[in-house]
Amino acid sequence: MAWTELAVVRAACAYFFICPGLAYGVLTSRLPALKAQTGANESQIGLLLLCLGGSSLLALFSSDSLIRRWGSRRVLRASSLELLLAIALCCLAQTTSQLGAGCLLAGAGMGLVDVSINTQGIQIEQRYRTSCMSLMHACYSLGGVIGSLTGALFAGLGLSPFINAICALGGYAIFRLWAAPRLLNDAPIPGPASPKREASRAMPPFVIMCGILAMLAYSSEGSVAEWGSLLLFTAKGADEHVAALVFATFSGATVICRFFGDRLRHQLGDFALMLGGSLLAFFGMIFVLLSPAPALCLVGYSLMGVGLSPLVPTLFSRAGSCPGVTPGRASAIVSILSYSGLLFFPPMLGFVAHAKGLPNALLIVLAACACLAAGSLLFRKKPRKR
Repeated sequence: MAWTELAVVRAACAYFFICPGLAYGVLTSRLPALKAQTGANESQIGLLLLCLGGSSLLALFSSDSLIRRWGSRRVLRASSLELLLAIALCCLAQTTSQLGAGCLLAGAGMGLVDVSINTQGIQIEQRYRTSCMSLMHACYSLGGVIGSLTGALFAGLGLSPFINAICALGGYAIFRLWAAPRLLNDAPIPGPASPKREASRAMPPFVIMCGILAMLAYSSEGSVAEWGSLLLFTAKGADEHVAALVFATFSGATVICRFFGDRLRHQLGDFALMLGGSLLAFFGMIFVLLSPAPALCLVGYSLMGVGLSPLVPTLFSRAGSCPGVTPGRASAIVSILSYSGLLFFPPMLGFVAHAKGLPNALLIVLAACACLAAGSLLFRKKPRKR
């Protein structure tokens, strides 16, 4: 196919990868304002976030059948629009029950968008024989950065979360009109197998292992956002404004490296990239735990961002190229396992931190990075072509 056609298809898919990150960034950055607007307390906010994650997980379980029936293009167009509207409803909420209903709708949209965008990215790789998943996930991270920055801007201007959502998400929706028609139609399932027979087939163990490794990678990334600033503030003696730089430092390194991840994957191969990234994240975490100075901890977290950046895109790509499973089903399984880890990993760290201290609890993240390095051995062989 012509390079221009590939560039247009990649740009359209990348634009949809921005959507869930942007939506999540807007919502989380305005949580203090939403807390005051709805009168919610801290425990209620925790339950609302649990509703967001729980409905995402439930949507993931239905995503495979929906994509097999309607195709990832149609599911993505519908669920991304529903996600944008749900975030706007969250920002309009005046009571905790209204905010809870908005979070349930937003979580369902995020789950379906997550699977369908990864299905689209995998199919671009297979149809055009090119690597693009790292670029796609860079756009996902970029969406989160943009959402957080707009939240900070509108909060600084004293504007309401609803005005924030209308401007940020409405502006995004304008260019969505260009991107939506340029998404790919799903390739037909090869062979005589029907959708019911496809669904009944045993999942290849390699795809399940990709999902488990993605769970470890996502959980390690999440530990930075959830506990990094608290570690610097309580254990390293950092000022609050310095501690707030943790996730920005980590995310900035992740976004930049993911823009070059596809080229590195082509040059180094999956095994070297997975092993090197896992070890870099491992030593970055050691650097964080052993460094007494907050500035050095930020360096360690940036190393973690560099190391973890290629892992999830590579895992989705390899799972989707595994023989015996469609890209949509592989993407759904990896997403389900990843989101499952995000539900139990944060409270586990919290319980251990309460009993043994936060630095000791973060040794679990160190163990997760070590497991990722060991799991990279599965990628010594090159993927077989379909």
